[in-house]
Amino acid sequence: MKKIKILVVAPYQGMAESITTIAKTKKDIEITVQTGDLITGQKIARELAHNNYDVIISRGGTAEMIRQAVETPVVEASISVYDVLRSIKLAENYSGRFAIAGFSSITNCAQVLCDLLHYDIEIITFQSTEDVESALRRLQKSGFSLVLCDVIGSTTARKLGMHSILIPSGTESIQSALDEAVKLVQSTQYVHKQKDLFQAILTEEDNDFIIYNPSGALWFSSLPTEDSNSPLIHLLQTYRQSFLNTPHQRIEKQLGELVFTLYNRHLFYENEKYTVVTISKHKALFDSDDQGISIYNKGPESYEDFIKYYNSANSVGNVASIIVEYSKTTLPVLILGEIGTGKDRAASLLYEAGPYEKQPFYVIDCTLLNEKKWNSLLNNENSPFHNIHTTIYLKNPGALNKNQFAKLCTYMDQSDLIKQNRLIFSLVENNDSFPESNSVCNYLKNHLTCLTLHLPPLRDRPQDLASIATLYINRLNTSLGKQIVGFEPNAMELLQNFSWPQNLNQFQRIIQELVVTTKTSYISEESVATSLKRELPTMLPSTAVLPFDLSQTLNDINYQIIILVLNEEHMNKERTAKRLGISRSTLWRILKSHEE
Repeated sequence: MKKIKILVVAPYQGMAESITTIAKTKKDIEITVQTGDLITGQKIARELAHNNYDVIISRGGTAEMIRQAVETPVVEASISVYDVLRSIKLAENYSGRFAIAGFSSITNCAQVLCDLLHYDIEIITFQSTEDVESALRRLQKSGFSLVLCDVIGSTTARKLGMHSILIPSGTESIQSALDEAVKLVQSTQYVHKQKDLFQAILTEEDNDFIIYNPSGALWFSSLPTEDSNSPLIHLLQTYRQSFLNTPHQRIEKQLGELVFTLYNRHLFYENEKYTVVTISKHKALFDSDDQGISIYNKGPESYEDFIKYYNSANSVGNVASIIVEYSKTTLPVLILGEIGTGKDRAASLLYEAGPYEKQPFYVIDCTLLNEKKWNSLLNNENSPFHNIHTTIYLKNPGALNKNQFAKLCTYMDQSDLIKQNRLIFSLVENNDSFPESNSVCNYLKNHLTCLTLHLPPLRDRPQDLASIATLYINRLNTSLGKQIVGFEPNAMELLQNFSWPQNLNQFQRIIQELVVTTKTSYISEESVATSLKRELPTMLPSTAVLPFDLSQTLNDINYQIIILVLNEEHMNKERTAKRLGISRSTLWRILKSHEE
């Protein structure tokens, strides 16, 4: 026969020892004894209630506070007339005046006893814990120096310099409470059997469960108690509030060699909401420090280790509106752009505003996958390709060799990968490092009919530079404690006329340098010119000999460079612009500004 599981919260140590001694004589109970009075006792009960105790035993005000905090039945170890009588007999040996003070569980019993035996003893009833000190002060002023009371009365009396005798629960009262607890559980035996059966089913499943009650406190857990400080528990705590607020989220996180999946739902019982979190796990494809596959989740962890703030540039201008429209569909998207144009951030924006934003976001970096890893990705049952309703971002599939890409094409054609998930691809333009990029691009555009998102280079977005710089400066002001409000006249024009071969990466770095070194409210034209001059050597042809002085203004230096390259390209403006990494309109504007 299954033992009855009892939690005892004893307000004082003597009760804990007495009930432990008595419990040793009973073979039908399993007992846990903790010591704590009132708020401390309530906290103990709240923290341990999820360990599936059948009943809780406590005393007086502590028992009442526990009833308010947990749903487990609470049995009160009462104070009998014998307990009060023994305390009175002990107090009669005291030479000073004494009174009885406590909550109604004590004073009601004392009043009956005094009426029967014609004792003339002052009796004071506490209405609340806040009432205890003022009541005892009144007794003290009236000449009473000893009180017969409960734990809180005894503690307060010592604080006021009074003597006290604690009225304990005797062996008869404790025995009666244990018997009542057993009878209470036995009277609901069918319900407990049903509860135990369902609990056994839950805990014997491969998945674990966490249940939070309507107030958000832990109500049930199938996880071992020794795991209280594990990374999994930390992950649950991180997303707890998000789970309580929003149902049907799926969070994935690799912890060591395992990937844990958390799925939450809301259940309603008697119009009160309970939050259930199901926890499953499977073996990870790669080591935790392998960057070939990364998993991100929308929520408290957000994308701090994925999205760098300077990539917020893709939320500015025409690109932002295109991303919003593309996000409304589940169609595959191909992102094209030069190095540093923010392709990763664009992919994350598509995910954040997309239909699967409550599911994990998988980032697969094709430049980091060898043949073995790629085969695992296509064939292993734990691969993200085997999921449904998730967003999968393949970075630079142009880095795959012909054989690898052919396998991917075959897999996509023969499976429901595209129908069941949102696929996002990105390719680097103007990069000769990956010779397969052109054929990959053609396949993604024409065979998969991907929506194409072209991220223009920064040199083609001069109208957006002021807005992008404002976003950067705001973030840097916050993190560095700066108070920069903008640029001096002509400083922004220098930034707009620069070609930015490394695009947003380079732009963010320059703005960061300017913010760090600027001591005034405005970034000066001189500071911008100095920073941009340092970038010029990396933009020149490797064989170029400088026929001009770098001490000139930046506009003059730019003009001299253009004339130099223009002559080498036999006055072909299209080839000159491409070689310098600037648009033809920028080239024309600089040449026009130096005409007589």
